[in-house]
Parts: sequence; structure tokens; C-alpha cells
Amino acid sequence: MCGCLAKWRDLAILLGLFRRIDDFTTGRIIRSHRSGGGSMGREKKAMKQEYFHICANGADARNFIIREEDYYAAFNLAGVCAANTEVVVVSFSIEDSHPHFLLWGTRANCSRFKVLYETQYVHYAAATRSGGADIKFHCELYSIGDDVDYLRNAAVYSIIQATKDGKPVMPYDYRWGTGSMVFRNGFYTPVWLFDDQGTICKPVPFGSLGARARRALLHTRSMSIPEHWLVCNGIILPSNYVDVARFESIYGTHNRFRVFLSSPRKREEVMLAKMAEERGVCMEDLEARKVCGNVCKRMFGTRDPRRLNTHQRIQLAQSIRHQFRLTFRQLATLVRLPETEIRTFVR
Repeated sequence: MCGCLAKWRDLAILLGLFRRIDDFTTGRIIRSHRSGGGSMGREKKAMKQEYFHICANGADARNFIIREEDYYAAFNLAGVCAANTEVVVVSFSIEDSHPHFLLWGTRANCSRFKVLYETQYVHYAAATRSGGADIKFHCELYSIGDDVDYLRNAAVYSIIQATKDGKPVMPYDYRWGTGSMVFRNGFYTPVWLFDDQGTICKPVPFGSLGARARRALLHTRSMSIPEHWLVCNGIILPSNYVDVARFESIYGTHNRFRVFLSSPRKREEVMLAKMAEERGVCMEDLEARKVCGNVCKRMFGTRDPRRLNTHQRIQLAQSIRHQFRLTFRQLATLVRLPETEIRTFVR
């Protein structure tokens, strides 16, 4: 009898071991029935994969990009972070003042990507610039949730925003973004393969590079990228890690993407409002007027914007915009100026 029980015990242990191995290899997390229902719910929520938008308030950023080499470093760091975190990079671009990313993954992993990007870029700046520690930029992580319209706005925002500050280039020709990868035919030549003289260069595997060339790409010794990833002209090609198919599935058709690519100002205001709501800064008109009065009093000694001249009103609108990211229409109402002037002089 004892021998039979021992056999059953051994069998149970073996089955339990197989179950644990299976759970580990498939990524499942199994909890015992003794765990509370709330704990299970929190675990499922933590493991939920969704879209996240990463960007920063450019007005608060300082010295993010100050020279050509910084574009290379900021662009390549996206690949390094993708290789060292469990996220999917759907699209991104590098603006003069901060980066824009659309990611797919859990909140924890996307947050880890954000923090890793911030810390590594600050380390790069400190190591390669005189006074590099003076750099300032802090990204925010915005959950997109189930709002499909917001997702489509955020996706196109992540590739066009970097070209909207006067650069004479379209998103699909911009070297420091992934706009050139989406909704293209199979015969186009990626912009990263062209050198400064317009010659098309052949990509090579990262593993074929020498130690010095590797360090020039990564700017770190604590992390690396897969040996088979292709690099060209000092750039880790985003085709190694950017999920173009996922980006295109957000829109489904070229025509729908074209509608959102036109990015009228109303769409940008929708984006800013959603981001403000995610930060908990969804401001009603009454509250906005109170904020305007406080800022106006601090800057000019009066709570009434009507007492200010035009230049002062624009300064007031600029300050409120930087602090609270109110829409242009709301700013125009607050400082009593035409919306066209606010859009022209306030960023």
C-alpha cells in the first residue's frame, strides 16, 4: 500500500513539474485557487498588451538634439531599447526636442522601454558633449486603450510630428523616422541606404563589425543587439525591429491612412486633448479662465488679459500653452486674440 502511494506521489510531482515547464514556455501565469480574485484581476491587467504613445513636452525639453551625431544616437537607441525590452515598436520619429514612439506591449514593459531610452540618452549626452549633463527631456507614457480614432491619430502623429516644425521634407523621406516604411510597394529603396552623396550602400550584419564600429553604433557596453541585425551608414536599420504590418493594420487601407496623414489641425487638437486627459489635465472653461488669471497676474501684475497689449497676450498664451497644453481655440478665447494669430505665434 505504501509503495502504491509513493508511486502516485511521484507521478503527481512529475505532472506538476511538466505543468510548470509548460506554463513557463508558453508565458502563462497560473495561480492557485487560494489566491484572491482581486490579485488575479491585477495580474491579468498587468499582463494586458495594448498600444502606448510616448512623447514629451517639447517646450520643457532642452539640448536633446544639438548636432548631427545626436540624430544618429537617438535613432539607433530606439533599436537598442527594442532589442533589450519585450515591446514591439510600431513607429517612431526623432524631433529636435524629443522622440515620438508608438509601442505595443504591457504597461510595465513599455514603461521600461521609456525609462531605458531616457537614461541611456542622457548618459550618451553626458559622455559625448561638454556640459552634456545639462540636457533635459522627460517622456510621458500615454495609454491609448480601445479608442480606435485616437490610435489612428497617435500612429500618424508619431511619424509626422518631427517634420512639422519647418523641415523641408515629407514624412516618407524623413531619415530620422519610420514614415518611409509604411504603405510602400516592394520596389522602394529605404532612405537609410543612401549616403550623403546619394550612393546606395549595402547593409551588413551587426556581427560583422569590429569593436570600435559597434561602440559607435550603440554608445553603450552594457547592452547589445542581435548579431544578424542589419546596419548601414552608421544606422541600425529599423526594418530589424519595427512592425510595419501592425502599423498598416491600424488603418487597413491606403486611403484611410491618407486621410489621417493629412493631419488637419483639428486632429492635432484631439490628440493634445486626449494626452491632457490621460495626464489628468482635462480643463473646463471655468478652470481655464482661473488659470489664465493666475498666470496673467504672475507675469504682468493684472488678472485681466484685456489690459495687455498684443505682444504680452501672445507671451501669456505661450506660457499657458507650455504649462497646460490647452488648445489653440481655448487660448484664443482666454487672451482675446484671433485663433489665427495664436496658431502663428504660439507653439
